[in-house]
Amino acid sequence: MCTVKLAPDLLDGLYSMAGGRMGQIDRNVMRARGLGDISRQETRSVTHGEFWIPEEERELYKRVLAALNAAGVPYVVAGAYAIHAHTGIYRETKDLDLFVEPEHVVPAMRALRATGLSARLEQPHWLAKAMLGKRFVDVIFGMGNGLALIDRDWYKHSTPAILAATPVRIAPVEELIWHRLFINERHRQDMSDIVHLIASVGSLIDWQRLLDKTAEHWPLLLSQIFVFLYVYPELSDRVPRWLIDQLLERAQAEARRERSGERVTRGTLISRFSFTIDVHEWGFRDVRAEEIGRIEKLPILREIAESDVWDESSRAAAEYRARVA
Repeated sequence: MCTVKLAPDLLDGLYSMAGGRMGQIDRNVMRARGLGDISRQETRSVTHGEFWIPEEERELYKRVLAALNAAGVPYVVAGAYAIHAHTGIYRETKDLDLFVEPEHVVPAMRALRATGLSARLEQPHWLAKAMLGKRFVDVIFGMGNGLALIDRDWYKHSTPAILAATPVRIAPVEELIWHRLFINERHRQDMSDIVHLIASVGSLIDWQRLLDKTAEHWPLLLSQIFVFLYVYPELSDRVPRWLIDQLLERAQAEARRERSGERVTRGTLISRFSFTIDVHEWGFRDVRAEEIGRIEKLPILREIAESDVWDESSRAAAEYRARVA
């Protein structure tokens, strides 16, 4: 494994990496105690005081955020920057995830087109992109598994911050955890984000609100709490005892109930790819497909898809338009 020495002459330098430039590393990172030699991959995910953004991406972010602010479009910043805001963990990224309620998608894309970006509808029930050449910003208005659309809570419980020298609002920790409960693909899973959020701000989480939002998917929350307890066996005051007791009572009842034998899987709600064999070869009913089909019937999604704001549309978006025409 290639390693990078924490040598003094590198404090003001740039790391040159195979496959691309990492960018300038904050002095606080380089002076971090106890890291020793760190690998090139490890330098992409460290804790420090500044959220470093490559210059070209920074200018794009400033343009996007300023345009949305000027247009009065309510949005929250999620993704790596939100994790950094809540935990202090920096993860190198060139993505910017903006979450908006569905009724604000078209106004948001109009504002971004007015600044010279192109608008692409990627997935009609949850994802649009504002593009400038090869760079883009994700405008997210739902969950990929079809369980929900972005609601007012994301903005109502958000907190103010600064990103790319621009005032923004950061997604609330409760919604970040809830959203990440369903991301368990082989190429991406967000367990560590959830565990780090609980470790960093667990005592500030509105656990009742998170439990209510999780609803019938509470087993996923319980499983992540157990992972947290495994990872940090001696941390206290992060997860309230009443929550653990309540979830364990539910788990006992769930374990004891009689099973119908119906061939149904919720696996595709957390990983479309890992559980595709269940649907296509084992003959299980696909709850994900049912949820997406249900949510695609909502009038607001049809309004989004049929808007004239789009410069481009994916095949999935075109097929959706044909279905609802």
